[in-house]
Amino acid sequence: MAPINWHLVVGGLNHKGSSLEEREPLQLQKDEMASANRLFGESPDVKESAILSTCNRIEFYFVAKKQCDPFELISCFYKNLKSIDITSLQDKFYIRKNKHAADHLFRVAAGIDSMVLGENQIMGQAKDAYSSACAVRTAGKVIHRLFHQAFRVGKLVRTDTEMGKGACSVSSAAVELIKDKINGVDNPVILFVGINQMVALAADGLNKFETGEFLFANRTEAKAKAFAEKYGGRGFGFDKLTGLISKADVMISCTGSRTPVISGDMIAGAVKSKAGGKLLIMDMAIPRDVDIEKNQMPDVSVFDLEDIKDFVRNQQAKREEAIPAAEEIINRKLGEFIYWFDHVRQEPIYNGLGDTFDEIFREELGALIEGLPPDTRDRFDRAGKKMINKLLLVKLKEDNSIKQRSD
Repeated sequence: MAPINWHLVVGGLNHKGSSLEEREPLQLQKDEMASANRLFGESPDVKESAILSTCNRIEFYFVAKKQCDPFELISCFYKNLKSIDITSLQDKFYIRKNKHAADHLFRVAAGIDSMVLGENQIMGQAKDAYSSACAVRTAGKVIHRLFHQAFRVGKLVRTDTEMGKGACSVSSAAVELIKDKINGVDNPVILFVGINQMVALAADGLNKFETGEFLFANRTEAKAKAFAEKYGGRGFGFDKLTGLISKADVMISCTGSRTPVISGDMIAGAVKSKAGGKLLIMDMAIPRDVDIEKNQMPDVSVFDLEDIKDFVRNQQAKREEAIPAAEEIINRKLGEFIYWFDHVRQEPIYNGLGDTFDEIFREELGALIEGLPPDTRDRFDRAGKKMINKLLLVKLKEDNSIKQRSD
């Protein structure tokens, strides 16, 4: 039987073992995902990969050579992409391999590993992560199968168990927190800063709540106005932010900006001109949008993702009761994946034989190819890769034939 020289790995950190401040520098924005996936996938020790980055987790799923150190790969990635050293966070990182890596993603997709148990938003985020990896071709045979099986798990858990009954996202949990905090305020005015899925989910949730007015602010005023029409509200550009804040009872912000878009001075100026009343700020962004400490101003209450985490901790009894049924689905689908996975691990293309063939090719023909014109060298390289793939296919068929005879 062929030696197994590679394994499936997940490495990352999430809300369970790290703080918001520790995760913020490591987060990857949507416009960074293509270059990030490409950079990580270019490592000579990585055969295929996909990166999942959300408000509450940053995770690297990849197929790697056994001799490599997974954390070192991730550490080098951040040095190259962001010029930051994450060595001090090593004890916060979890590294899981093979069956345990697959089990982890299935639990993420099922919503069991989320800050809000059973939340739906993670499924869309996982699909976006997979699509991003596919777009730059870092996802391969194992990653394809792993993520598709995870999507099946997530769907089954939400349709076949109580986990999907009333399951909420981070945004809907934020809505519940806001409703709780402004209970008793007549017709509150709510200001939304930024236009994206998180804001849309929050607006949808609060639209069912009796409010005086919805205001929307965005860098692009036209986009804010178009979005505001869906809720009978009004849209503005960021140049009107201070005035809008002075009118609001609640401000919900989630822009995706790498730096704060609302300063402490802006809040102070708005509150000063505010005709009485208090301001509740819900900052759902990573990194955070509002540059103000929680207890900095007496009439301003600031909440962020850590507060949402505390708020939902004791409100998920029904979903907790569904965990055994969800785990039964996870274990069944994990068994299916591992059965396939154990067979794939024997394939020559993954167990290092391809690298051996390539080394022999370079050793025997390297000197000859080096002296040829560039276009001819490229033709030799392509021909060599085709020859190696054919040899691997022959080897695979031979191994399968031997296994069938032994069975």
